[in-house]
This record gives sequence, C-alpha cells and structure tokens, in this order.
Amino acid sequence: MKNSLHKTARWSALAVAMGVMSILSVQSQATINWPEGTDDPSKESSTYNATDPANASKDYRKGYKTGAADCVKNPKDCGVLLEDVVANPGWGETEPNDHMAAADRLLLNRFYKGNSLDKFDKDWYYVGATKPNQNLVISFLGDQADYTNTAGWVVEVRDRNGNVLAAFDSTTSGPGNVYRNGDREEDIVDPSEPILAKTPLSDAKIILVTLGNAGRYYISVASQEDKGEQRAYHIAAMISESDQISPNPDTNFFDTETEINDTQDAADPLRSNVHMFGTFGRKMVKWFVPPENNVEWVYPDPVTGTYCNPADIASILRSVPPGQDDCSCDVDNTPAGTCMAKPKNNGEGTWEYAYDYDNDWFEYRSEGNEQLHFEMCAKGNCDFARVHLRVIYVNDSVVLINGPIQPGWSYDFGIVRPGTYFFELSPEPVDGPRVDPETGVHTVDDLTGPYNFLLRSTRLPPNGN
Repeated sequence: MKNSLHKTARWSALAVAMGVMSILSVQSQATINWPEGTDDPSKESSTYNATDPANASKDYRKGYKTGAADCVKNPKDCGVLLEDVVANPGWGETEPNDHMAAADRLLLNRFYKGNSLDKFDKDWYYVGATKPNQNLVISFLGDQADYTNTAGWVVEVRDRNGNVLAAFDSTTSGPGNVYRNGDREEDIVDPSEPILAKTPLSDAKIILVTLGNAGRYYISVASQEDKGEQRAYHIAAMISESDQISPNPDTNFFDTETEINDTQDAADPLRSNVHMFGTFGRKMVKWFVPPENNVEWVYPDPVTGTYCNPADIASILRSVPPGQDDCSCDVDNTPAGTCMAKPKNNGEGTWEYAYDYDNDWFEYRSEGNEQLHFEMCAKGNCDFARVHLRVIYVNDSVVLINGPIQPGWSYDFGIVRPGTYFFELSPEPVDGPRVDPETGVHTVDDLTGPYNFLLRSTRLPPNGN
C-alpha cells in the first residue's frame, strides 16, 4: 500500500457495493483522487452529484467505477469503518438452524448477526459458488459491544454433502489482517495520504477458502467448548475470483475399504499417497464335533488299566512322566500307543466355538520398476499390537512381504514387473502359527477395531541392480 492512490471520498462506493445505503453526493475532489479522474475545468462540470450521472464526465465515471472496485478490495484505505456497516446489519440468523437442512442463506457482502445459545449450539449458513475455483472470504467479528473479541468459536466450511473442507479457530492471528501504509516503521508515508485509525476490521478474523467446484457450500459456527456460550457474533461472506485453474474431481482426503473384501477377488484398489481406512471385525463360528472325534488324550493308569485319574494323586504319580502334575498326554510328541483316547462330554458330540477374523485385501496396479513405501497406522491410532502383512504378485508366485507389522512401522521395497500387487492384512498367528490339536483352530492375536495405512508410489526406480 506504499504510495497507494488517495481515496478520500470512497465510503459511498463501498456502501453501495455492500448494499447498506444509497449513493451519496460526492464533490469533485473525488475526480482528482480516483484513477482516470481530473480537475481540469475544461472538462464537464467540476461539481458532480452522484444522483445525477448525466452531468458526469467520462473520466469521472471511469474513475468512480475503478475507485468503487478498489474500495471493496481495501475498505480501510477508503476510510470505511466496519462498525458503520455492522452496527445495524439488518440481517440475522433464524433459529433453529442447527443442521444443514435448516441453514440460513448468506447474501454476499452483508453482515449477519448470530448468537451461540450454549456450547452445543451450531449455526449453519450457506452460499453459492457459480463456477470452479472461486475464493470464499469470510469476515468474522464479535458482538457490537466488543467487535474485536473474536475468540471463542470454530468456523467450518463444508461441501454440499457435509464433508469438512476447512476449519478455523476464530481467534485473530495478530493486530491486523490488512496491511496499511504506515503500519511498519520502515514505511515511507505519503504526507498527503492520511494514516487511518485502527478499526474493528484490523482485528477481525478473515478466512479464505478456495472452493473447488460450483455449487452450494455450508458455513457452520459453533462455540469452542464453552468459550462462545451465550455470546453474539457477526459473519459476512464474499465470493471472488482466484487464479487457480486445476480441475477438481470428486474425491476425498482419504479412502476406505468396502466390505466384503475378504478375498483376493474382492480386493479394494489402492491409490498412491491416499490414506486408507478400514475396520477389522470378527464373528463367532461353531461346528459339531462327533462323538468319535470328541476325545481328549490322557496317560493310562498301569494299575487300574484304564485312564489316569486327575482326582487321584497316586494315579497321577504312577501314570505320567516325572515332573508332570496332570493326566494330559501329547499324542503328537509321544511314542505310538502311549496315549489313550478318553471320550469327552459323556461320549456325546459337542459344539465347539471360535472367532473367525477378518482378512482384508487390497490391490495396487504398477507400471513396474519402482520403489514402494507402506506405513501402518500413519494417520491415527490403532488399538492392536500387530497385524500380519502379506504382499504378493501373480497369485503367490512372488511373495514380497510375509510377516508382522506394528503400528508406526513401515516397509520400503522395490518391485520389478508391471501388473497387480495384492496386500493382505490378517491376524498375526501366535508362536508360530500354532494350531489347537483338538479343534484345528489357529491361535492368533485378537484383531478388532479401526486401522489405517498409507501406500506411497515413489515412481522412482530401485538402484539395487
């Protein structure tokens, strides 16, 4: 703003732009200070009444238009005090507007007065973007009695589906959000340009979000815990153009698994550098064990000629090997004929129960000859201690990784051939794996709850060969 244009009569221009008052009379001095203006007496009327544009010079009208646009961008340079606009806003929220369906429309360039009844009150508003990549500028102030006290709220911007695009603490970041000529000691101030007094706008919270697509967007204001409780605030929105030209496809900050993805054929696709979220589940399964299979293996009692009696210490001492204090016999690790099959459950069949855990599958398509980075629990906490990770290529013909991974761990590895690589997450076997000899069930770590991971395709070739 150093050596900026002199704009001494621009309050009317901004007032008209913001729709808060009718056009005021402005003297010819304005034509001198605005771009393209002139005080040449040979030009048309040196005194201009804004309500009678027929008497205006072409230069004046051009200058007025430029000055008005300039004032909207930099109201403080025009001597516009925000309290003049906010004191009687004329617009306000309509309660209840606590959800998207009841959101109040914000007319652009107008301040609305709102109130946070309690720490649970959330006020919703909406605005419309007419084309992609427009800037949404939000101005946030406190109550009329204390404009500059903006702290105490959380302001969020969402798309039409309710996805949070941005969130802001309402506290201002410094003594002023707009730089003015003379704000810094090293500024060389033009003596003909007045240094404006501090205004509420200097301490307002200014929020800027670039909206990717055309359509409706929502703004919510909620108390930050109980700091905004029973307090009023003022909020205004403005849409402006940006220089952003990149396309914005429908996407999200992260991706999620889609159940059922328990087999390789149902694997979910992975995208590089996109966090994947999922949940490990389990279900109870049962099966019937027939009487002939419903047995336990015990040592024989050499005296009675029948089974070792677990209730008779003498039977245990004469039946089992030294150092063992029960009758159980490991049929897989003793000579044949050593153990006896003792029927369980009075010789009847039984139902056995166990957990069947999730096996989640994902796939990544590569052009080959690149390095990959896999990180577990990269964007949040995981409640399990470890999970089994298997990375394979072409139906197990190549196994790249096959082992446990803990939250916070990562693997870096290279792949050579183009094609599809599969990632399987499953419960980590305990000590082994170890199989229950009676049920045939694998003993595994308990694996339930949410998880997340990140796969990054570096597109960089490995240099190991």
